[in-house]
Amino acid sequence: DAIVMPLLAEADLVLACGYDPIEMRAGWQDPWEPGKCIEIQAAPDRQDMHGAAIAWSCGIAAGLAALGEGVEPHPVWPGDEPERVREALHSAFAAGADWGPAAAIAVMDRMKPEGLVTTVDSGAHRILLSQMWHCVAPHSLLQSTGLCTMGCALPLATGRALAEPGRRCLAVMGDGCLDMILGELATLRDLALPVTVAVLNDASLALIELKQRREGLQTAGVEFGRTDYAGIARALGLAAWSVSDAEALAEAFAAAMAAPGPGLIEIALPRRGYDGLF
Repeated sequence: DAIVMPLLAEADLVLACGYDPIEMRAGWQDPWEPGKCIEIQAAPDRQDMHGAAIAWSCGIAAGLAALGEGVEPHPVWPGDEPERVREALHSAFAAGADWGPAAAIAVMDRMKPEGLVTTVDSGAHRILLSQMWHCVAPHSLLQSTGLCTMGCALPLATGRALAEPGRRCLAVMGDGCLDMILGELATLRDLALPVTVAVLNDASLALIELKQRREGLQTAGVEFGRTDYAGIARALGLAAWSVSDAEALAEAFAAAMAAPGPGLIEIALPRRGYDGLF
């Protein structure tokens, strides 16, 4: 927020195109002066989180095309400020040398093959991955917006692979999320889809645990035993790898991406590994 919010405050005009504030933190629910916002939504806006001087209900692409008709593009920011903000964000979420969730995400992001569709479910891993992942095409990162659904990454990846045969998909999941839908690994096996599950195993509900500590509360109900996800996957007939460092993850990820069918990579992480990352 400290990096992005000043840029938003300095903007003369804000275009809110399909912007849904339902999952936004308090500081982002009403982040601009209504008089400098034009909102384009596919359906009438029924939320009271932010205001807009002009609001249109129409196809978003068509609305943007109409808004830009006859307008010649030209630079609008002095000093290339948006690019400096992008660089600052990249630096803020760069993986350090220590093994942890940021290092694991960085390995997969760096090694992902062209055309990969990535899905991610809710939790601390989603927040971090959303800041670190480099998307090269629209709809190449799918997640649950508005509902914060745990366990959705695997059905999202399965559905995308079914809808587009041959499309390689990666489901990045938390351990608590995968616990909820372990049986879907059998579905993945039976469908023989090119979907790889990468489960970040820190034996905790990391985001809830972090929030409890930030509120000064005694942590409760957020830690559990370490499940052998790789063993479960192998028992179900899937290829599986268990890793606990960046080098092993790189080897497993390369093998999983090259395999024709489904697989699972269990990524062992320390508890409280998200401290200081966001």
